[in-house]
Amino acid sequence: MTLPSGSLVDAVPCELRAVLEQIEPLRQRLLDHRVYRNLAGPEDLCRFSEYHVYAVWDFMSLLKALQQRLTCIAVPWVPVPEPAICGLVNDIVAGEESDRDPDGARCSHFELYVAAMRRLGACTAGIETLVAAVQAGKPLEEAFEVAGVPEPARRFVRKTFAILDRGRAHEIAAAFTFGREDLLPGVFKALVDRLNSVDPQRTGWYRFYLERHIQLDGEEHGEMGFRMVSSLCGSVPQRWKEVGDAATGALEARLQLWDAIGDAIRVRTGANISDPRV
Repeated sequence: MTLPSGSLVDAVPCELRAVLEQIEPLRQRLLDHRVYRNLAGPEDLCRFSEYHVYAVWDFMSLLKALQQRLTCIAVPWVPVPEPAICGLVNDIVAGEESDRDPDGARCSHFELYVAAMRRLGACTAGIETLVAAVQAGKPLEEAFEVAGVPEPARRFVRKTFAILDRGRAHEIAAAFTFGREDLLPGVFKALVDRLNSVDPQRTGWYRFYLERHIQLDGEEHGEMGFRMVSSLCGSVPQRWKEVGDAATGALEARLQLWDAIGDAIRVRTGANISDPRV
């Protein structure tokens, strides 16, 4: 657990530290999860990505919800109450929504992930059908059915959208920060370590995606998220409690998804699901 620096965080160090200590056991379980050891080859990585891509997709909804609540996207434009938070969110949006792929073309990180899946040989039909259904105006549950989204991925996305539906900016920021930006550099580092023994020709774009997030989330976005949560909560105890609950819920949802992916990989390989070592 690494505490960030910065004036916004320094104003409420005890509350932030308490949240980090509360979620640390879950965070360690995710960083040490058996699913990474199960990724023995490209086919295992394909199966992993076919579940994980839905978490990549719903992350963008978390981010855009923050942008809706903490910046001004209305016309006529008016100044926002918290320009510092507005700047943090806009910086993160720029990185997530309009980065560059390995060839230098502009794309969102979601589109980069799907392109990396294609190069792996993973099936992208499910996620592409889901996005098309949502674009056509279908409700989320109907889009799940049309796309045949795996049930573990549906449960994960539902929990994300439950936070979005409550509409509390500090809870959305908590799920975004503690469940994504602070967690993912360590998770993706574990994945990169497994890629060292997997066909580099097939995994090049996927590795690029992972390493890009390790760089951005570890060096920039994670600390931005801490500052955003701290500023939104101030010294209001109830908000900090809700932040802790939202952060815990986000990590528990990720753990359940990781468990399901690990089981799916073991079913594919014929491993004994009752054996925790595989």
